[in-house]
Amino acid sequence: MTTITKKLMKVAFLAALATGALAVAAGSAAAHGGPGRGVANVGTTKLVNTAAKGLGVTNTALKAAIVKSANARIDEAVADEDITAAQASDAKDEVADNLDQAYRLSRASTVASALGITTTKLNDAFRAARKTLALERIDAALKAGQIDDADATELKAALDKATLPGYKGGAGLLGGRGPKDGPAVGSGYRGFRGR
Repeated sequence: MTTITKKLMKVAFLAALATGALAVAAGSAAAHGGPGRGVANVGTTKLVNTAAKGLGVTNTALKAAIVKSANARIDEAVADEDITAAQASDAKDEVADNLDQAYRLSRASTVASALGITTTKLNDAFRAARKTLALERIDAALKAGQIDDADATELKAALDKATLPGYKGGAGLLGGRGPKDGPAVGSGYRGFRGR
């Protein structure tokens, strides 16, 4: 790898940290919680599994709480007449099959409630999970020769200073894809607009 490529990777990583977001991997792999590419990308499944460890709950329990929250959001859209029952059925099938979609539609408050914990505890666990995963990616990039020791030290120092998002974050570095309680669900998702 060239010095320029290494520097560009480092700059991209630092820029993502500065904005408070580490990108969830794009594409079909990420849609199903698969692995990302590059230093900063992680899949939803890995993020959720790491957060579950921090919460002291099983991966299954956390995923079930996320799906429950997403389904409640879909039910709200039906009650508000934003979507039809048939659209809700399709959306719930997608949520059941796709953790990334469930995570995007879920809300921190209802996930925490389903787990019997506070929203603060949930946010803290996801913040810690994001940091753990970022550190793993830095170490992997160092081991692969994508960055050198000085770069790794600089990235870790920047990560220590960063304020990472909790359960949800803005687009970017290990963050979700929308505001604090999740994105509005617009016409891009089965034609309904969530609250």
